[in-house]
Amino acid sequence: MRFAAFALMASLAGCSLTGTGTGGECVRDDQCGDDVCARSGECLSASSVRQVSVKWTIDGAGASVSTCTVHPDLYVEFAGPDYGDTLRFTPVPCSQGSFFVDKLPKRYQHVEVGVEGSTGDVTTIDPASAQATLDLFR
Repeated sequence: MRFAAFALMASLAGCSLTGTGTGGECVRDDQCGDDVCARSGECLSASSVRQVSVKWTIDGAGASVSTCTVHPDLYVEFAGPDYGDTLRFTPVPCSQGSFFVDKLPKRYQHVEVGVEGSTGDVTTIDPASAQATLDLFR
C-alpha cells in the first residue's frame, strides 16, 4: 500500500494541477505569468480584480463579542452574474465587524453575509468605493 501511495505521489510530482495565463487555475501569482492569482483561484489580469471591504453592524450596534454572542461565526459570500458563480469564506468571526479581500474578481458585484444554514443579508458592492455595508439580524 505504501508503494502505491508513493508511486501516485511520484507520478503527480511532475504534473501541474494549475494552468498559466488568463483563465488558468492558480494558488499563487507566479503561476499566472503577467496576470495575478485572484482569490477565486483563477488567473486574471490585474485590471480585472479589486480590493473589497465588507463591514457590518448587528441590529444597528457595532459588532462585538457581546453583540455577536448568538452567532459568533458568519460566512461572507461574493456572487457573480451567473448562477452558481460564488466565492465563499467561512468561518468569519462576527465580532470583527469587517472582512477584507484583495484580488476579488470584479464580476462579483454582490455580497451576502450570514449564518451557516440560513439565508444571509445581501447588498451590492459599491463600484466607486469597493465597499459594502450591512446591518445584520434586523
